[in-house]
Amino acid sequence: MDIHAGVYGRQSVGRANKSEVSTVTQREAGVAEAKRRGAVSITEYEDLGISAFTGDDRPDFDRLLKDCHEGRINLILVYYISRLSRMDPLDAIPIVTELLNLGVTIVSLTEGEFRKGNLMDLIHLILRLDAAHSESKNKSDAVRGAKKTAAALGGYLGGKPPYGFRMVPVTRTTSEGKPIVIQLLEHEPEEVAVVKDVWKTIKAHKDMPYRPGGGRRHPGSLTGICAQMTVDGVPTKGQTVGKETKDSVWDPKTLMRILRDPRIAGYAATPIYRRREDGKLTSQIESYRIDRDAETMQPVVAYPPIITPDDWHELQKWLDGRGQGKGLSRGHAVLSAMDLLFCECGAVKTSHRATTPNKGAYRCRRRKALPGQHEGECTISMKALDTHVARRIFALIQTAEDDPETAVILAEAARRYTAQSEQPEIAGERRSLITERADAKQALEELYDREEAGDYDDPVGRRRFRERRERLLGRMERAEARLAELEEASTPSLPIHLWLPVGAGDVDPVSEGSWWASATTQERRDFVKLFVRRITVSKAAGAGKSTPVERRTRIEFVRPAQEAGEVEELGEAATEGAAA
Repeated sequence: MDIHAGVYGRQSVGRANKSEVSTVTQREAGVAEAKRRGAVSITEYEDLGISAFTGDDRPDFDRLLKDCHEGRINLILVYYISRLSRMDPLDAIPIVTELLNLGVTIVSLTEGEFRKGNLMDLIHLILRLDAAHSESKNKSDAVRGAKKTAAALGGYLGGKPPYGFRMVPVTRTTSEGKPIVIQLLEHEPEEVAVVKDVWKTIKAHKDMPYRPGGGRRHPGSLTGICAQMTVDGVPTKGQTVGKETKDSVWDPKTLMRILRDPRIAGYAATPIYRRREDGKLTSQIESYRIDRDAETMQPVVAYPPIITPDDWHELQKWLDGRGQGKGLSRGHAVLSAMDLLFCECGAVKTSHRATTPNKGAYRCRRRKALPGQHEGECTISMKALDTHVARRIFALIQTAEDDPETAVILAEAARRYTAQSEQPEIAGERRSLITERADAKQALEELYDREEAGDYDDPVGRRRFRERRERLLGRMERAEARLAELEEASTPSLPIHLWLPVGAGDVDPVSEGSWWASATTQERRDFVKLFVRRITVSKAAGAGKSTPVERRTRIEFVRPAQEAGEVEELGEAATEGAAA
């Protein structure tokens, strides 16, 4: 029978210099052995940077098994049997037994040959699988124990140091008096200077309006800062740490992640990694969770701050406003750049500059019409829409005492005003506590799922289940308690007397001399964002026809979070009454 060989190589950790000597040696030796045996076809398989102990997906191993089942491979060659599997023998034996029953011969170049029908071969194979698993388990237990000891002594276990820091080895003494070398984080002076310069630039420009176009970038935007640092030759961390990343460039997403890291404010923090759809963790950092004292829920300070905590919280508030259509003061259009003005087709509406203020307009940004969407332009007068939206809001405020539904909207606007005006460090603490609560809740749900699956059926498991449940419930309760304290300390109240002075009931709230008329563009934007969740503009009735702005506009007012799905629409009669 012809021999069709599959040579499998695996290495659990990729080498930094990408030489991958281990897998090259494995494959070269396997190919040589296949040729010596007279194989008519040789297929190579390789899984790099993947452990055979954890049970993680191994794409090429799965491809090898598939080829064996389909009859394309009848001889598997590996350097060590551990390259094939380090799983528990009870999990690995069904796989290798199935291969042997398919008529596949398994050859370890260092440990011998295993084929169907030879009982001693099978016993020997089981012993080798058990030895490989035990070796990995012992190594894993030792690594876990060493990490636990290092963590107890204040060591850094996060892999590569975050931007702004470097790792330094320090010898500490364990409780048994044994010396142990741990890694500590300390400031990297050149990177510290970069972080400080970036914040200085953002702070200087974040509230400055600008007119986009002509290839100009906002000097305080992440994109503009990255472009300038590239021009200035400021090295990325990747350019300074090794050959693999020597060609890396500054990217807004990378800069965003650096600025989001609480460690630059001196806080101890844990990275939260993104999960794939199947639930497995990736190496991509999604966010950070500030470590907090178990009793007081106050942030744990672990490092000297690169920028002060107050500055960091102010920076987070600015970053929270970043995104599609928001975050920077663009020109003098009130309703654009806030992620709330949309066309009936779902596209964002943007401002169109004109030579005179009365000719300015908001236009649909959609590039191509889909079936059922409007044809041609969907444009509306900027001045008319701004005035209409303002009148609707002021009418809402003036009828609040007589309408319970309107009072609900004003209550949410008051909450937003508090969040908008409260100190950045308080807003940051609130945001962090909400994340802490959500994280604990997610972990608790996963714990209950595992309990339902029977993972804690034995006495030890039940004890560990109860202990972890109590810890998670404690985290949730402490976060809830601190959030309640912050809520109680805040007294949300809208400054209605500034927008509608006493005795101004008969005065047009948007006419000359009113607050609205004298307010800056940013003040008007902040005012609108308190009350409005979404504005949708429909196309005019037809070419050359004038459709009143109130008939083309649907305004959805804000609601409390639990009612966010509801839409507040005032009727046409109410709108006309407000406009009268």
